[in-house]
Amino acid sequence: MRRLLFCLLVAGVATFGFARGAAAYPQFQFSSGTNKCSQCHFAPAGGGLISSWGRSEAGDTISMAGDGAFLHGAVSLPSWFAAGADLRLAATRTADGGDQSPQSAWFPMQADLYARFALGDQFSVYLEGGARGEARPVDGSVTGHLFSDLGNRFISREHYLMWRPSATGPYARIGRFYAPYGLRFVEHIFFIRRYAGSELYNETYTASGGYVSDEWELHLSAFTPPPTSFPDALSSLGARESGGAGYFEYRFNGMSALAAQARVGIGKEESRYQGGAVGKLWIEKAKLLFLGEADYIIQNFSAASYTQNQFVSYLGFTYFPVRGVMIGPAYERFQENLAVSGTGRNAYDLEINIFPYAHFEVVLFGRYMQVGTQGQPAATLMMAQLHYYL
Repeated sequence: MRRLLFCLLVAGVATFGFARGAAAYPQFQFSSGTNKCSQCHFAPAGGGLISSWGRSEAGDTISMAGDGAFLHGAVSLPSWFAAGADLRLAATRTADGGDQSPQSAWFPMQADLYARFALGDQFSVYLEGGARGEARPVDGSVTGHLFSDLGNRFISREHYLMWRPSATGPYARIGRFYAPYGLRFVEHIFFIRRYAGSELYNETYTASGGYVSDEWELHLSAFTPPPTSFPDALSSLGARESGGAGYFEYRFNGMSALAAQARVGIGKEESRYQGGAVGKLWIEKAKLLFLGEADYIIQNFSAASYTQNQFVSYLGFTYFPVRGVMIGPAYERFQENLAVSGTGRNAYDLEINIFPYAHFEVVLFGRYMQVGTQGQPAATLMMAQLHYYL
């Protein structure tokens, strides 16, 4: 049990160091005065490279001071080209109560570059590239691959062609990216990412389309994993599923939103059928943003002719005491098999994000996690990050 706890906690943090993922900060929807995620990002559902509006918000409302423009405003890029980067350094301390804990490590968590090329008024090409690696020594048994140098660690997790005539209205894109679904937090170890189809390094090749308006948005997607014949830079790890996903969000009075979602992923060994809901509520006077997600998952193992029902959820709030600081406690629950007692996992999180100056972020994160029945040893994680974005 101790080994299980330790592996569950560390797998998402220490196994992979670079290329953290082109996720977003859903905490800034409504709280920063933006009604929808695509106001700050080029992607219709949010995430990835931020737009000029997003850069303006980063300097004017999110950070304590500074210029959020590219290179702090020192360089003006042409209108048809946008670029950016994410660099993160992290230090972790993990413990499960075993003989080998606590363990400490520090490593570069993310090194990603982004570029977007506008092809006229309606089409664009988006490219992302980064480096993946391990906080632990290189070991081919960990991932099935040996990454002996930085060149071999290169990976492009997102690249796509998009048709989008305007900021609101219909769109379509095709390439490699996660199908829009759920709360896309930066922290990939959260249960709703790890167990609901957006685990680390598992981006799919996706065809997605939909409609975005000021009050609502709809995203429909079909996806498939990269072929096994693809080079490492374009491959994926984890579950290999083909299927589809749908996400519909309706917003109320610029302060709240409700979303319904569904996803089907079919693989050779197992398949997942899931559906759920997302809720967001911003209370301006209290400077509180509530975020929640719950998903019901039917997991079927074809070889064993066995089916189990699962439940995964996230509930938390973010408090903005002053400009440039947000504090977010949260509770997570994952029930691996609803019919079997003792298969639940509970996590209690506390995250503090500080934006002292535009392009800089300091993250302090703590997690207390219990697996199984009461009385079993708990696992803890403490992490500090220094994040710089170009």
